[in-house]
Amino acid sequence: MKRAPLLAAAIGVGTLATPPAHGADAKSDCIAAADQGQSLRDDGKYRGARDAFTSCARDVCPRLVQRSCIEWLGQLEDAMPTVVLGAKDESGSDLARAHVTVDGEPLTEVLDGKPLPLDPGQHVLSFERGGSGAASTRVVLRAGEKNRAVTVTLRTSPDAAIASPSPSAEPAPDQTPHASFFTAGHVTALSLLVAGGAAIGVGAYFLGQAGGDADTASGIRGTIPPDACTRDASSAPCQSLSAAVDAHYRDETLAAVMLVGGGVLVVGAAVAWLAWPKAADERPATGVRWVAPGVAQGGPSLIVGGAF
Repeated sequence: MKRAPLLAAAIGVGTLATPPAHGADAKSDCIAAADQGQSLRDDGKYRGARDAFTSCARDVCPRLVQRSCIEWLGQLEDAMPTVVLGAKDESGSDLARAHVTVDGEPLTEVLDGKPLPLDPGQHVLSFERGGSGAASTRVVLRAGEKNRAVTVTLRTSPDAAIASPSPSAEPAPDQTPHASFFTAGHVTALSLLVAGGAAIGVGAYFLGQAGGDADTASGIRGTIPPDACTRDASSAPCQSLSAAVDAHYRDETLAAVMLVGGGVLVVGAAVAWLAWPKAADERPATGVRWVAPGVAQGGPSLIVGGAF
């Protein structure tokens, strides 16, 4: 777009083209705006040129000036670059508002997805909002480039986090459960539960063994006469039958003891978990307490250990 010798032409025809009611001042202002708009346009300052051409395209301006300014304004609108600004928070959600500057000058406060005109050339766009650090980006816009998308991410500012700390009376979420879980009551309840489960498992094993012993005894009885052991208890089949019967009763007794003891321990675990006294400032147990099944001379037993 070349600059036209508008000033001289307007002066030459202004008297014929413009009604006297417009006045000399209005005509001079229009001509000055047209000249200023051409200068700004040629310098790449399209936004300023658009304002000037809009001013000299008014009805109060001389006809020749008005027609020229309208034509230049249309050409300028086609050549003016536009940007579509956007900003997201740390989670990726779109933000509707942010303070945006271009080359240090305010541009907008609203991010509504509408195109904004800028001059061609290099620019620095800066985004900022309360509670977030500023984010800047550099762009080079070309004449005629439309709807250039410019999007930044605004992250939480460390200063904002310091200014709004979480209440100090509330412990961190990942500290309270770990600090209060291993109390004496909880450790005892879990120990009893483990011991009870182990005892029930051992009882089930002996119960299976007792069933096997019974099958063995039945098998031996089927191979000898009913009164064979009455007549000769020292025979090999009778000795085997006696051993199978003894093993059956022994294993059956052990199974009953372990199953009943395991049930008692499980019930004790539930009681300890629910009814163990809790101090107001109860702290984690300083030692590990545990209960495990064992075998003593008198039969099955429980072994308790740990720091008390």
